[in-house]
Amino acid sequence: MNTTSEELPEQGTPEVTEETQVDEATVEIDDTWVASVLAECDGDVAASIEWLQSQLEGAREDRLRALAELSNNQRRAEENEGRVARASRASAVRALLTVSDQLDLALGQNLEGMSAEQFAKGVTLARDEFMKVLGDLGVQRIDPEVGQEFNPLRHEAMLKQAADGIESNHITMVMTPGFAMGEQVLRPAKVAIAP
Repeated sequence: MNTTSEELPEQGTPEVTEETQVDEATVEIDDTWVASVLAECDGDVAASIEWLQSQLEGAREDRLRALAELSNNQRRAEENEGRVARASRASAVRALLTVSDQLDLALGQNLEGMSAEQFAKGVTLARDEFMKVLGDLGVQRIDPEVGQEFNPLRHEAMLKQAADGIESNHITMVMTPGFAMGEQVLRPAKVAIAP
């Protein structure tokens, strides 16, 4: 019987297991499977070899396609991550532009005809807008109070300073507030603590 490689059934293909090495190595096939391939080819070894070679070539092509698809998926994922990061930064910067506009307005005023109180009010408005923008971005201030227990995860001790009525390892002075985004501390509050 003249059996071509297209006529041989694929149902006799051996199952690939963890022990089977497919990449650049010889795949071990049991005698029963070889016998079934030879039986399908009426004992024609040349037809069996041709069929096996076509199966091997098909497997190599499938592997190359899978590797190419994996590479393309990884490239697309990296591009998407980059787009998301750029869009996120652009959104944050866009929100901060209103603060820049308010500062420009304050600085564009006739300072000679303005009292220090009026100027301070303009700067306060700009700072309030800035804090609103930070809040909209999910940023909260860390404002510890004097007498509060020192928390090394949210506070940074700049110096030790004794204060009446404040226990050891408690805050005696707040130098600058900190900022956090959710559980992540962006900048700890700078404080002095009692020795």
